[in-house]
Formats: sequence, structure tokens, C-alpha cells
Amino acid sequence: MAKWVWLAALLCGSQAAVLPPPWADVRRNPCAAHPKGWLMLYWPADGKCYTIYKKGHPCPDTQELSPGRWGGRTVAECKCPPGTAQLPHTTTCHKLFERGPCRPGEYFAPVEESFNKRGERQGMCVRPQQCADETLLYWPADGRCYYRMTQGPCYPGAILDAGRDGLANCTCLIGGPHHWTVDGGCYAHYTRGPCEKGQLFLPGARCGCEKHLPQYHDETGACYELDTLGPCSKGHTFSVTDVTSEGSKAECRCKSFHARASDGACYRLYTRGPCAHDEMIARGGRCTKVPCARGRLYVAARRRCYRPGAPEPCPAGEVVAFDLEARPALDGLSHNGVCACGSGACTRKEVEACSSRRYTASYNGTCHILHTQGPCGEGAWLVRDSYRVRCQCRPDSPSECTEDEGAS
Repeated sequence: MAKWVWLAALLCGSQAAVLPPPWADVRRNPCAAHPKGWLMLYWPADGKCYTIYKKGHPCPDTQELSPGRWGGRTVAECKCPPGTAQLPHTTTCHKLFERGPCRPGEYFAPVEESFNKRGERQGMCVRPQQCADETLLYWPADGRCYYRMTQGPCYPGAILDAGRDGLANCTCLIGGPHHWTVDGGCYAHYTRGPCEKGQLFLPGARCGCEKHLPQYHDETGACYELDTLGPCSKGHTFSVTDVTSEGSKAECRCKSFHARASDGACYRLYTRGPCAHDEMIARGGRCTKVPCARGRLYVAARRRCYRPGAPEPCPAGEVVAFDLEARPALDGLSHNGVCACGSGACTRKEVEACSSRRYTASYNGTCHILHTQGPCGEGAWLVRDSYRVRCQCRPDSPSECTEDEGAS
């Protein structure tokens, strides 16, 4: 990234003070004496100067010419561009976190550069980690699991699904059930997607709002995506609070790890909230004195304060750290201490499975919201009966509605 910042500053005529790179020194780089020589490196094999960070000749097709150090001199080296790497003893660069040169079901992962004294960006083939259940897909770029057929880590207009190689990828099938012909993008059902506020993207590739949906809000007469702010005030989330045989219902309630204070608003725990400058909001919404001295974090499970970076009271490989989920600009300063990965190995990952949420169910390997059409036919919705998940005709459905036996 630094190389592009430096080049952009020079090419765009930035007035900021920018120090020249080492290869701009004619004593280190013979090309520096040529016109625009600060953008070139000397290649000893043919005695010519070549533009830096350009792929191809004199390097292999997929590598770029980069400055390196040899003693006190700047030398030209061929390296893989950022976002790519090479297998040991090869010169071909492959994109990271894709299948690349690997076998079906594997992806090309980066290897720490410290393992390679030449500074090459090397990669290796690995198998994705297992998620909690089949409704989730592992995304190698951030090491997290996301639900299939949702936007997940993808850009707007694409949804997450498994490719032919079994790896997660961002896709948009033209003419598929998630395709919106107006802008050509694909969106997850029962999200706002390309629709106006108060409407959802529904099966059949249409925008609408129906009273029987869990996402319907009585007071506004509109529909909102679950687990978002929706029609709620700050500190709340629009989530399902009641699941019955007649349907599900979403309401505004305090977000996770928040408490409702005396003013009726919800604030993140262990931040100041509406309290005095030396107080923080605790469970139950009450204001309490900040128990920690400056530079210490409060660990609620132990009711004690700890120094950031301390291994106690965390599991092996983890240390006390700042709560990165707290947003200082919105929530204020957080006194909450959490256990996070330290310098050693740390493999603990928090994944919420489809079956752990009351209002979702797995059907044919995909996670769906109960009491929505989901994978069912027109006039039917998805319900859970004892140990079965099946399509059932809604009370207001037409007579031609069909039901199925369901899946266990």
C-alpha cells in the first residue's frame, strides 16, 4: 500500500512533504539519472531500465518488478503483486483465497513472509475450516462463517453461495430467484435489497410488504429487515420476540450487550451512556461508579479490573483487550475488557448456527426465516413442527396451496 501512496503523491502533485524512496538515489539505482528515472529500476541481465511495479518482462508474466535491498544497494527483484502469492520453487502468482493451483475443495492461503528469507509472497493449499452446520459457508479472507444465500461478505448486488469446487464465492445468477432485473444485481430474500424503505425483497423477485410476515411492524404498517435498526430508536434492534404456531412477531428491543436506562433509551454496557462523567451504565440500566483506574479494563465475569495485554483471566493464547465492538464515536468510551487472541496461537471462533436462533430453521441445507415463504410454494410458509421443518399453507392462503412432509 505504501508504494501506491508515494506514487500518487508525486503523480498528483501533492503539496505534502514526501520523502523520495531509496531507489531514487543515483548512488543506489543507476536509472535514477534518467528522465523519470525515479520510476525505474536497473536490470543487470540486459543493462536496461524498467518501470517499477509493472507486470511482465523482464519478470515472468504474473510477477512485477519491485525494489529490493542487497547490502547497501537497491536491486530489482521479481515478486508477486499484493493479493497474490506463489508456490515454493515456482514463478507463477495466484490469487489468494481462491482455488488457484489447488485441488477441488481447497483454497490458496498465504504463508507468513517471515518463513521465507527472500521475501517472496508464498502460498499453500489448505482446506476450509468447518462451520457449525451446513447452512454456513467459510470465507477464508476473514476466517468467518456466513449464511448461504445472504449478502454475507459480498458486495451489494451479490450473494454468497458454494461454487462447483465447494468453496464460498460471491455470485449473481442472471434469471435466478434472487436476481433483480432493474439493476442486474442479486439480493437475499426478506432483506431490504433494492427496495424502498418499508419494503422487502420477496420471493418472485418483487418488492413488497405483507402483514403475515414476521418483519411487519404494526405501528408504521411497513416491513423491515430483521436484526437491523428498522423502525426502532437508537440502541434498539428490530428482532423476533415471539414465535407461535400462528406465526412470528418482531418488535423493537435493546441490542445485544445493551441496557435500557431510566430515560428509556438503550446504551452499550460499561460505557458512560446517560450517567455522570465518572460513572458507567451496568446491567439493569443503572449507573455505577467506574471501578477501574486509568489504563485498566473491567472484566465483568470476574468483577475485577485488569491491565490490557494481561493473560489472566483469559483462556490459553488469549489476553485482555479493548472491546473492539464498541464504537467510541457512537457509544462513547468503553470500560469493557474482553479476551482476544494474543501473540500465540488462538483458534477460538464464535459462530451462530441456524438452529440456535428461535426464528430460523435449516431446510435443504439453507437457513430460512420461519413463517416466511422461504423455499415453499405460493401461499405457503415455513414452520417447525416438533422435530420437522416443513411448508404449511398460511391461514389466508388460496385453496390451490400445497404442503409437503418436511425435513427432519
